[in-house]
Amino acid sequence: MHRVLVVGSVNHDRIWRLEAPLVPGGRLQVRDKTVQLGGGGFHTGSALLELGAGVVLVSRLMQDALGLSALEALRELGFETQHVELLAGETEPPDILLDPGGERTILFAARASRQPLRLVAAPEVAAAYVNALGLDDGLRHVLAQIPLVISQLPLRPATVRPADYVVSSRADVGPDVGAVWTRATALAGSRLKALVVTDGPRPVTIHDGTTSVTVATKPVDGLRSSIGAGDRFCGALALALLDGLGIAGAVAMASGRTADWLARQPRA
Repeated sequence: MHRVLVVGSVNHDRIWRLEAPLVPGGRLQVRDKTVQLGGGGFHTGSALLELGAGVVLVSRLMQDALGLSALEALRELGFETQHVELLAGETEPPDILLDPGGERTILFAARASRQPLRLVAAPEVAAAYVNALGLDDGLRHVLAQIPLVISQLPLRPATVRPADYVVSSRADVGPDVGAVWTRATALAGSRLKALVVTDGPRPVTIHDGTTSVTVATKPVDGLRSSIGAGDRFCGALALALLDGLGIAGAVAMASGRTADWLARQPRA
């Protein structure tokens, strides 16, 4: 069994299901509102667990009722939580606006940056996935010793970290792959092998600094919700690479597994 280090957030997402798509200046009706576990660390780790991997989670939770309930839920799901840090304070659920077509808009409270995530002891893992802004020197040293590291491309200034692959979405970075490659190399350094840019139901672009190739995705009829899809794609990508596939084959497999998961989501 592959064991993967997952560095990322665990949230209580407050999801607002809208009756119509967002429009500037519009008035929107809300079909319903629910709260459920989410965050990049949660969704990626969940995908890995469902695919048979072990997950060592590096994250932070608040030491209130919501934070402690999340920690218990993570343990019940099979996450290894010895590196989840508990902080004093109150959990702030992010709001997610979900339109009828399944597309989501995420609202985070503006606040001062927290201290970098840290890891004291190096666990025995085959790969790591990083979806976090701040990493301390100890955690970066651990990542440098792991043979396969995948990092999400942060949208805000972030700690540099060694990574073999950097993943982003076209919606986040735009169409200029060359400019995104420059950002990815500044983040990951000389270890970077390829940039992977997803684009919803459209083909995934793989760029190595010189050449771009595209990989077709599996269509999903009647998308219910795109929440967590990108994170789950990264989890499936890590396992496909660990199983020996090249990057194009791994992207194809991860895309297919993500599409299958999206199709299984219940209708609202």
